[in-house]
Amino acid sequence: MAAALVGAAVGMGLAVAVALPAGAAVADGYYKQPFDPAVWRVDGGNARAISYDEWAAAGFPQPAASPTDYVKYAWSPTIYAVTFWGDPTSTWDWDRLTEAQWQAAGSPAPRNAGWIAGSYYYQWATANELFVEGPDGVRHKLTYEEWAASNFQSFERRANEGFQKLSWAPNIIRMTNLAGGQGYSIGYGEWSAQAFPTPQVVRRVTNDRFYKFGTAPTIYYEGPAFHRAVTYQEWVAAGSPAPEVRAPSNPGNSVDCSDFATQREAQAWFDLYYPYYGDVAQLDSDNDRIACESLP
Repeated sequence: MAAALVGAAVGMGLAVAVALPAGAAVADGYYKQPFDPAVWRVDGGNARAISYDEWAAAGFPQPAASPTDYVKYAWSPTIYAVTFWGDPTSTWDWDRLTEAQWQAAGSPAPRNAGWIAGSYYYQWATANELFVEGPDGVRHKLTYEEWAASNFQSFERRANEGFQKLSWAPNIIRMTNLAGGQGYSIGYGEWSAQAFPTPQVVRRVTNDRFYKFGTAPTIYYEGPAFHRAVTYQEWVAAGSPAPEVRAPSNPGNSVDCSDFATQREAQAWFDLYYPYYGDVAQLDSDNDRIACESLP
């Protein structure tokens, strides 16, 4: 009776998202699951696997077939056996099957389940999407209908984590600490493994930086997405933030006038380092702050 009721529930698409009716417990006795050699004893509604010695002491009673069904998530190949020992669902026994166990059970066709025990339901802080991670580690973005089929399982709101994307750059960022601006750029592989969460599109990320060195025109961006020079168009798209001015590293006496094609190039190099280190490369022979005057 219990197995029939559960089978009907699965057939209606409810799978294991529903509980057995009260009083539908399996009768006392000995049972065996098709995929496993262990013998189970049900006594007063309590089911447990027994040892060989216990089975022998009972006179080796012939075990009946257990009320077992086979289920999977539609988005994962993993097959689970669920044995319905009674009501509530905490009495059900779940087994993630190996290929050998599935074959030992007769390679039964699994039904699609709305919920599988051990699944983790969660939501990132950066979008209103719900996800489930099955016991096999496969993640899936749920539709409303799929969440309903799970009997609206409760979920964890991961309030300080999520995914973001700069509006002016292609990188998707896995934010491990939204409040602190900590995270890293991910590739397609990791995004796929996370079930394609929709990134929150932002201009800036908490604690990111735009900066430049001294009088040099190049602007750099430093944040969890990347650390590199940005184009003028990217800087404007980011809101034209005023860059921090950082002191360049001391280049030492590493160049002379022959390293530059024009006086303008030499002057730009001189103007970058002079405010911090003086005429460190001795490009201004007469101390008038004009570098390499002999160059065209």
